[in-house]
Amino acid sequence: MQAVNISNITKVYSGKAYTCMCGCAGKYSYTAHGAAEDGPGYDVEESINERSVKIIAGKVLRNPNTDLTDPGYAVLKQGQRVLVVFFKD
Repeated sequence: MQAVNISNITKVYSGKAYTCMCGCAGKYSYTAHGAAEDGPGYDVEESINERSVKIIAGKVLRNPNTDLTDPGYAVLKQGQRVLVVFFKD
């Protein structure tokens, strides 16, 4: 299995499906670059976790059921969970 290249990824989200994605029902993990350049406007330094980004991105990008309709992100719904990978502009 080939390693996932996270150079074009800013953040990932793992949470409950069919709810908002504000973070109350899931968790965002950022790359160092994503936190600095594409953060939400407040300090997310504690959410920088490139290992989690690689794991979630691998699950999403390797799954044939992933929705790649929008070029800005990739979405994978698995039962009651949703995994999202956000890409750089």
